[in-house]
Amino acid sequence: MTSAKLTKLEGASGWLLPVLVGAVAWYALIRMLWTDWAIDPQYSYGFLVPLLVIGLLLKRWEDHPKPTITDHLTHWVALLLLTASTLLIMVMIPMAEANPDWRPLGGVTSLAVVTLTLSLVALRGGMSWVRHFFFPICFFLIAVPWPRNFEQEVMSPLMAWNTTSTLEILHWMGIEAVGQGNLIVLDAGVLGIEEACSGIRSLQSGLMVALFFGEYFRLSKMRRLILLLVALLAALIGNICRNALLALIAAYKGLEAVPKWHDMAGLLVLFITFGAILGCACYWKNRTAVSSPLNHPVIDAAVGVVPRFISISALVLLLGSMAGTELWFGAHERMGVAPWSWNLHPRSGDKGVVTVPVSSLTLRMLFYPKGFSEKWIASRGAEGQVFYFQWPPGRMAAHAVLMHNPEVCLSNIGMILTSTLKPIIFKIGEVQIPFNAWLFHDHDKPVYVFHTLMEQGACQTDTQPLNDSPIGRLHAVIAGRRNHGQRMIEVAFWNLANEQEARLALAHYLHESVALQGSAGASNSFRP
Repeated sequence: MTSAKLTKLEGASGWLLPVLVGAVAWYALIRMLWTDWAIDPQYSYGFLVPLLVIGLLLKRWEDHPKPTITDHLTHWVALLLLTASTLLIMVMIPMAEANPDWRPLGGVTSLAVVTLTLSLVALRGGMSWVRHFFFPICFFLIAVPWPRNFEQEVMSPLMAWNTTSTLEILHWMGIEAVGQGNLIVLDAGVLGIEEACSGIRSLQSGLMVALFFGEYFRLSKMRRLILLLVALLAALIGNICRNALLALIAAYKGLEAVPKWHDMAGLLVLFITFGAILGCACYWKNRTAVSSPLNHPVIDAAVGVVPRFISISALVLLLGSMAGTELWFGAHERMGVAPWSWNLHPRSGDKGVVTVPVSSLTLRMLFYPKGFSEKWIASRGAEGQVFYFQWPPGRMAAHAVLMHNPEVCLSNIGMILTSTLKPIIFKIGEVQIPFNAWLFHDHDKPVYVFHTLMEQGACQTDTQPLNDSPIGRLHAVIAGRRNHGQRMIEVAFWNLANEQEARLALAHYLHESVALQGSAGASNSFRP
């Protein structure tokens, strides 16, 4: 082989291996975030972000600086970061397989993949390349779902602020309305300020658009910051307009007219936010000097070559982690998982029991489970209501449902949490169903609430309490246990004298509704 051909081949291999390492790392990350993008409308824009990243990188490539040989310290720091990020991604892959709904994993892996990519860029083109391509690479982080606790902390005040603002607008219009948590009570009925209307969805997508156009037009740092503020204000003002419009429609045309206008009102927020951002970006574009493309010579193969051993090692570790994860979980799943041996049956045919339709919004928030809700009036005027939902194997969303527990949801509709009660256990055959318990007050009336979220297992009993602690999630990896399905039961009682009556009422309901599969004669017991 001639010297020219050998040099060309070495130059190609110097590009190919780092590109393969980066491609595998980004594939693992996108696969990890895919579920959130697919099932949570709030992050559906995430599918678009990788394409936008590629577009920004191509635009940056038009005027990229010449590659430079990195100094000794930068070279070793880049190698250290590349190695550390590779090892971290390798660990996160099996963790995410067992806990794909645990959002901190996506955040940590995203930072690791960005660090890996920047390290490869530093080794290939020096710090001048890192500075030039830094923003387009980091832009991907806007698609990473926020941790649910943080998201809830942001969402709750936004929902409360939107409710208060909408009430004020209704009062200015001369319409009587009363706030109850995140609900607006009108003469026509009760209108809820839902999560989708809280401003969080349009806020996140607005920030994404602002960051993109700020980079695309190469705006100055100050103008990019102002563009982010424009996106924030446009999203918040747009959502107030949306909520006020829907409330006015409900007041004048009835609640049944709201669904017809819901999506159109959402488009209003989109146009307000997107139009404000694009208008400001285009206006400032003409006042920002954009550097002209540079003419670059062909890059010499000796400049900025990533050590082949490092590239091969990183590629082997990442591919090995992905393959090993599938083999590990697949081997454990071949052992089989016992089917659910119990079920909760609706009592819609019984006297006094009424089926309660579950709204599409609630099903969307809970990631589309199967199940039912019904309410009834017992003796002496006591009222009860149950929600029962099932998630099939592979949905892997039950940990997310923990964010919609009674403490959060009932407080959002105006109930006041009075105290946390002692947990209780209902036993049927070999199955134990543990319940957490709370006492709420609804307009000064006590409400006793019992809640459980069970995960299917393959041990002595067919169910076990869901453990969402870091240690519990790590144990799921060690045990080779992926999602096998979950069930949630939530029962609430009104007009009962005390906690003991509520516990007896729960026991009575479960005795009538819970049945073992194929074991009709099994005995039931209730243990506080």
